[in-house]
Formats: sequence, C-alpha cells, structure tokens
Amino acid sequence: MLELENIEVKYLNTILVLKGVNLSLGDDTLACLLGANGAGKSTTLKAISGLLRTEEGAVTDGSIRYNGTEIHNRWPEDIAALGILQVVEGRHMAEHLTVEENLRAGGLIYKGPRSQMAKDLEMVYSYFPRLSSLKERTAGYCSGGEQQMMVMGRSLMGHPNVVLLDEPSLGLAPLLVQEIAGIIKRINETEKVAILLVEQNAIMGLNLASYGYVMENGRIVLDGPAETLKGNEDVKQFYLGLTGIGQKRSYRDVKHYKRRKRWLG
Repeated sequence: MLELENIEVKYLNTILVLKGVNLSLGDDTLACLLGANGAGKSTTLKAISGLLRTEEGAVTDGSIRYNGTEIHNRWPEDIAALGILQVVEGRHMAEHLTVEENLRAGGLIYKGPRSQMAKDLEMVYSYFPRLSSLKERTAGYCSGGEQQMMVMGRSLMGHPNVVLLDEPSLGLAPLLVQEIAGIIKRINETEKVAILLVEQNAIMGLNLASYGYVMENGRIVLDGPAETLKGNEDVKQFYLGLTGIGQKRSYRDVKHYKRRKRWLG
C-alpha cells in the first residue's frame, strides 16, 4: 500500500538527512522504525505525510507511492485527504480548546455525513475511556498521557488508512506506556488501520510490530520480521540493552560499534 523507494531528503536543498531509504507498509500491518536520536526517523514520517514542505525540506530523489500513485510532491492536506495521517512527536494540539473540541477538529477532514461525527466520538472514547470523562476539560491542562491519548484519538476521527505514529511513549510512565501500547495494537487489529510506528523504546516497538526497520545516520541498516530482529545480536545489545548472561556492555564495545556493524556484513 505504501512504498518508499530509495528516497533522499534534504533540508534547504543543502543538508542531506535521508540517504536512499527503502521501506514498505502493507494493508492493515503494523511496522516499527527504530533508531537513535537524529537517525532520521521523524524525517521519514514527514516525508510521507508531506510535512517536510512546512520545514523547508524536500524529497530530492527516489519516490514515495501510495496505492501505486506518487505522493512525495503533494501538499500535506492532500496526502491527509488520501487517508495518511501523522501523529507528530510532542503531542501538538489546540491547548485552549477542550478535549472534545480537539477530537472534533480531527474529524473535519472526513467528507462523509455529519451524523458520523457522534459515532466516531464514541469509537474514540471506547479506545480511550479516560477521555470520556475529560470532554469539557481544556486540553492544555491534561496530563501528558491524556494528551497523547487525545492526539491519537484525533487522528482516528479522520478515518485514516495509514497512521504515522511518532514516539507515542515519549515522556510517559512505564504503566501508561503499556496502556498506550495495548491501545495501538487494538486499533491496528480492530479498525484495520496500517500503522508505521517510530519508537526509541525498541522493546515496545518490536513487541507490537510484525516487521521492523533499524535506521542509522539516514539509512535503513537492517530490516526483517520483528521476531528475527529481537534475536539479532546488535539489536539486542544496542537497542534492547541486552548482552549475554552475566555480561555487561562496556565503553570499549560501544566505542568500536561503528567499526563492527555486523548487520551490514
């Protein structure tokens, strides 16, 4: 359904950020994109959603296709109208509006009957029961977890086919991360929405996804079924924080990591 083929992204037509990225997302699938800060994960999502245009960035080579049609030269609102919606990192919202007003704003992109709005709100509240009791609360006064639920719910109001979900666990307590992870899985399975999940929490990402990609310095350096990635020694050591029994990761190991790169062999 969604395919990135050898894409290159530059900011200000000068700063090269993505260097030949290949990635695909099938119907109803949940894939994760892992990597450290600055690897290019958020830029990849913005290249898909068109938000690069708002930051003086552009896809300068390669192509992004959705159902066979190239979309990388389209404006964000046109891409959103196709059913590709991004939940950006940082829980951006209209802070002065209520929770329900924020949710209703997400439904404005949907061109179906207006009577559908009430049904969509009930659907969102079924996934996020906590929001139901916060309908009239000003969004800016909600907790970080409540705001994350709200922006995810807002994307569902637009009837997406693809959700680009950027760092939903960022800054949340462990128990809340587990709750959010469970909701993401339910949305994918119940609503049949394809999800591309960007996460630094590699354990969460690989547990949720059926397929994973590892990004480093603007390139995909490893991809495969999530279960296979969990068993990869480099992924275990540098993303899952695991080593052999009784072993600790040493500074020397980290220092020489870039020279080893077993996954490129």
